[in-house]
Amino acid sequence: MKRVVVTGVGPVSTIGVGKERFWENATQGARYFRNVDFEDMDMSLYRSRVMSPMDDFDPEQHVENGKKLKKSSRATQYTIVGALLALQDAGFKPKPSKNKSRIDPATYELEEIDPQRTGFIIGQSVSNTDIMIPRHAACVLNKSPKGINPNTLPQSNINVGSSTAAEWFCLRGTNFTIATACASASHAIGMAAMNVQCGIEDVMVTGGAEGTYESYLFYGFDVLRSLSTRNHDPMGSSRPFDRDRSGFVLGEGAGILVLEELEHARRRGARIYAEILGFGFSADSFNIVAPDPLGRAAILSLRKALSMARVSPDEVEYINAHGTSTVLNDPNESYIIKQVFGERAYRIPISSSKSYFGHALGAAAGLESIITVLTVFNDTITPTANLENPDVDYVDPSFPDLDKRCDLDYVPGTSRRQSVGIALKESFGFGGQNGALVFKKYEE
Repeated sequence: MKRVVVTGVGPVSTIGVGKERFWENATQGARYFRNVDFEDMDMSLYRSRVMSPMDDFDPEQHVENGKKLKKSSRATQYTIVGALLALQDAGFKPKPSKNKSRIDPATYELEEIDPQRTGFIIGQSVSNTDIMIPRHAACVLNKSPKGINPNTLPQSNINVGSSTAAEWFCLRGTNFTIATACASASHAIGMAAMNVQCGIEDVMVTGGAEGTYESYLFYGFDVLRSLSTRNHDPMGSSRPFDRDRSGFVLGEGAGILVLEELEHARRRGARIYAEILGFGFSADSFNIVAPDPLGRAAILSLRKALSMARVSPDEVEYINAHGTSTVLNDPNESYIIKQVFGERAYRIPISSSKSYFGHALGAAAGLESIITVLTVFNDTITPTANLENPDVDYVDPSFPDLDKRCDLDYVPGTSRRQSVGIALKESFGFGGQNGALVFKKYEE
């Protein structure tokens, strides 16, 4: 099996677009949350009013021919910008194409890449509702398709982000979208790594994207009682592992990474952030919205990832948690970590990046994987923001004998300088979709 390394990262988030600003704000535990007011909703009827939207995002500021992207969904816009940033960060120097034609319409040329051995796999949780829902509503209201743009259907499809990226960068290798709720990006990164490991591709662009600033998604999660109700204090609304948490905060954006076969990266003198050693996937087979309270399949996904990576629990030096700030996830995740790592669980630094930019659904693990590889590369552990009173007394009323107290080292408030050789990224999604990734500091 070939070795797979991360050579580029492209974060598009509410705490920063591009690696430098994103990482600086993450290490400071900077947050962005605000109250929202959708024009088609009476917000007084909803429990939550807090979100982390990509305010003032304009694709024209980041990509060539960005005006063309404005016909696309928010998720597709984030995907293309994130992919460009990641490719540039990997040192591939995308250049605006001067030879576009009907049979070769790429917006960017990538001379350093063999397009037939370069693929794109992305995670996205939901179809592009910001395109689909308004057009559908207009069609129903008018009882006619009159005035509906013919691009509505293709731009609504969940695979449009990956296919648009292939078109923009002329990537002719493996190309598809994975939709496994909040684990989508973890699964995409794992599948992309497998393609490189097996020699199918030399380079894979991967990660996750999501556009959530749309009323359908907001009220859908609100009626499920999933969202934070800390409307009086938006900046403190995402509080993973804190006893005063009341739900997650919807975020959006994209987290895109460039994975590369090691020898391919060496030949071109690429900077290497980290190596991907293993991944593990599993399904709870329990409930479409609630996690298995015994965490059986989630535990399995972590053990699968460690086994594939040939890493023992004693070697893991950092965990980037799923950490949603919900009543169900945080105690369950703490219990799962204790089951996998035993007493050592109390000595492993753990942090939740959702405390900065909220829960970006299909993009979550992409953004969080970027933080994880930069943690390994920079030997700096980012903090869990808003963690003031860890829920150390939590008792699951249905399973009082299980230790689900949030009493581990969640790195509250302030980042920590510490060598990190091996890191674990966890993801647990709706439908019981679980994913785990193991990253290692690169060594010759």
